[in-house]
Amino acid sequence: MKEHLSKKGFADILQIYASINRGVSKQVSHFFPNIIPYRKIKVILPSKLDPYWVSGFVAGDGSFVVGIRKKKTENNTFSLYFNFVITQHSKDFELIKLFIQFFDCGTSIIRYNNKISRCDYYVQDINSTLNKIIPHFEKYPLENIKELDYLDFKLIMDMIWKKEHLNANNQIIISNIIKRLNNKRF
Repeated sequence: MKEHLSKKGFADILQIYASINRGVSKQVSHFFPNIIPYRKIKVILPSKLDPYWVSGFVAGDGSFVVGIRKKKTENNTFSLYFNFVITQHSKDFELIKLFIQFFDCGTSIIRYNNKISRCDYYVQDINSTLNKIIPHFEKYPLENIKELDYLDFKLIMDMIWKKEHLNANNQIIISNIIKRLNNKRF
């Protein structure tokens, strides 16, 4: 094959590069000023998401988040926050909204900043997490390293549900689990 080694093959790659995400960087544009992006194809979203596709998508773009908020109390306990989140570029907001329909829970928002706008689907309540999110991933498991994040998330959610997170020894265990979630595992 090795088409990418020819001038035409390289030009094709540049056209694809110019068509995705933020387009051509200033540096690439300087060296290749005549790049013409491929015409963007209008994507038609399905009316219903496939559960296997959802798990695969989450394996790439989802996160299982747990964090600690320190409380100033006599016994020095902490409170936890948690959420299941899927993040995309804001141009994919219509897709993100389909997760609300799929899971029958959650919220979707668009976040703007100076560099790039993002959109999120997230679930933050314990009942939806335990009754909708976790059962989905039990039936349709993640097929990559994120499965380990999911299992840690599930363990902590179970501890919260049983109020075991209020025990000082369990707080140490939870703190150690949090340290390895989402890209901190290695």
